[in-house]
Amino acid sequence: MKSKATSTIKKILFLLLFALIYLGLAYGIGVVISQKYGYKLENILTYEGILLIFIGILTSMRGNPSGVNLNNMGRGNANISSYLNNEITRQEREMKPYHKDFYKNNIVKFAFGRLTFIVGGLLILALVYLFLI
Repeated sequence: MKSKATSTIKKILFLLLFALIYLGLAYGIGVVISQKYGYKLENILTYEGILLIFIGILTSMRGNPSGVNLNNMGRGNANISSYLNNEITRQEREMKPYHKDFYKNNIVKFAFGRLTFIVGGLLILALVYLFLI
């Protein structure tokens, strides 16, 4: 129990550390772009923060596909392929109870390690709205 708590604390500290690194890098890049091209630093940091959040959301999605497959659409055996894919998905879900613990087996599951992008983007947006505007 104690090792699990220390492991969670270490993960959170690494999350915050990398989020602060992303914040520093984004601020440095924003300063360089604002000096070179004459844009406002607030606008550049806002765009960087939104982009980092978007990248974080897209990279942190993982999980099991729902079984929908479009590989054989338009072919003569598309119905057979679709039936076989659905049958395979049904058998996999019977072997591993899919609906018993839906949170663990859901299609979109967020990875903890990739939340650093999201937290970094939120820190950038918080910096913009708290200190620069």
